[in-house]
Amino acid sequence: MVSAIGISSRPPAITGMGEVSPTREEFHALAASRRVIPVVRRVLADAETPVGVYRKLAGDRPGTFLFESAENGRSWSRWSFVGVRSPAALTATGGEAHWTGTPPVGLPVGGDPLDALRETVRVLHTDPLPGLPPLTGGMVGYIGYDVVRRLERLPELAEDDLELPELVMLLATDLAALDHHEGTITLIANAVNWDDSAERVDAAYDDAVARLDAMTVGLQTPAPPTAAVFDRPKPDYTRRREPGEYQDAVRAAKEAIQAGEAFQVVVSQRFEMRTEADPLDVYRILRTTNPSPYMYLLRLDGFSIVGSSPEALVTVRDGRATTHPIAGTRWRGVDPEEDQILEKDLLADEKERAEHVMLVDLGRNDLGRVCKPGTVSVVDFFRVERYSHVMHIVSTVTGELAEGKTAFDAVAACFPAGTLSGAPKPRAMELIEELEPTRRGLYGGVVGYLDFAGDGDTAIAIRTALIRDGVAYVQAGAGIVADSDPAAEDTECVNKAGAVLAAVAMAATMAPATGADG
Repeated sequence: MVSAIGISSRPPAITGMGEVSPTREEFHALAASRRVIPVVRRVLADAETPVGVYRKLAGDRPGTFLFESAENGRSWSRWSFVGVRSPAALTATGGEAHWTGTPPVGLPVGGDPLDALRETVRVLHTDPLPGLPPLTGGMVGYIGYDVVRRLERLPELAEDDLELPELVMLLATDLAALDHHEGTITLIANAVNWDDSAERVDAAYDDAVARLDAMTVGLQTPAPPTAAVFDRPKPDYTRRREPGEYQDAVRAAKEAIQAGEAFQVVVSQRFEMRTEADPLDVYRILRTTNPSPYMYLLRLDGFSIVGSSPEALVTVRDGRATTHPIAGTRWRGVDPEEDQILEKDLLADEKERAEHVMLVDLGRNDLGRVCKPGTVSVVDFFRVERYSHVMHIVSTVTGELAEGKTAFDAVAACFPAGTLSGAPKPRAMELIEELEPTRRGLYGGVVGYLDFAGDGDTAIAIRTALIRDGVAYVQAGAGIVADSDPAAEDTECVNKAGAVLAAVAMAATMAPATGADG
């Protein structure tokens, strides 16, 4: 049996184009100490785009994904990732974890889905190899808000009308990592090995190389035309609750706050919109109209997730956990001068400042549960970040994970985000259960990954559409405090959902541009 601990030898960093790394001999050496071995090929692909690569390699298959990032809503980040193949997925039915597809031997079956995810990440953990992209494979997908019931005791009041799985985490083995700085694509086929006999190791290597070859051929295949035009229709959506009903919930939250039960409660509502749009087209519109630090498309079994989230729950890299509390918002100005005026107004707003400080304290407390004592600190306190449509007050809280703690532990400690629940979290979540008629499902959970190397990156699932059976579901909330205005909070929800609903509406009108074939 191949150990999941340590690494005795490492192949050199990738140096050439087209060659496979590691070699067969290096692969055999690695198989003596590793459960997962990434087999890679780097190709020059400076004319390719993330959307184009996704269309070529993933098509519309379930078990695929596309991740991109736009820093501060403007410049695109160095890396984009296309998930090409996931042979299995961890999910939950009736509260029990189970696998779909063909998972490798030795992964946990049954029981609490969070425990199963924790154990899967532990079993598959393998130290990173040098010279590779920051994501080479792992568990990729979503953890819904309602998983919190496995972390906290909450009443069972809200209706589970969508019956969404608590989580779906793909075992992502085959990826394409686009390096926008170098104009290259690193194709990755992970060999998940459980038997170190020479024949089985050879077979695992040959299979990984064959998958690399298939991806290479796929990249060389012309994709269907992508040039398109679209209209900008007004979104035609319905609300799960009437405005008056939502405003009554806001008033009830205010009463609880004024009675000293909580400082803040995030009360949300859901919007629904019929659509025949391809989720990839929704993603294409959203990445253009509302670029954000976390852009994602996940095609899962029976539904798709498309999102443009501005906020991380927690990121873990090389044993350091980081979270970025966001609270305090103003719309962007029409020019730099108005931006400056709005920024000064935002930073002078005592209500916004108090809410932000409260959420920074929550972040410190959350990380303090899994980090070494004395290592949690706040940096970049009260900076303003500007995005395509809005500006936010953002701070950074960081700490060094304690011995034995993992990226999974960091996610569990921070879950759910204070910006999506309130403070103190336990009572705020109880009030949410009382004030919202349906379970949140995806909204307020996370989308992201826990990789084979022990790192992780998770975005809070906001500004996100769940698309299933011809309906797009979009949820948005507002942080309620003692002096909140119910009508204004309702309008805030409509505005937050608006960018995603507009993208769905525009995507439904997409048609080939004049002169495009097909």
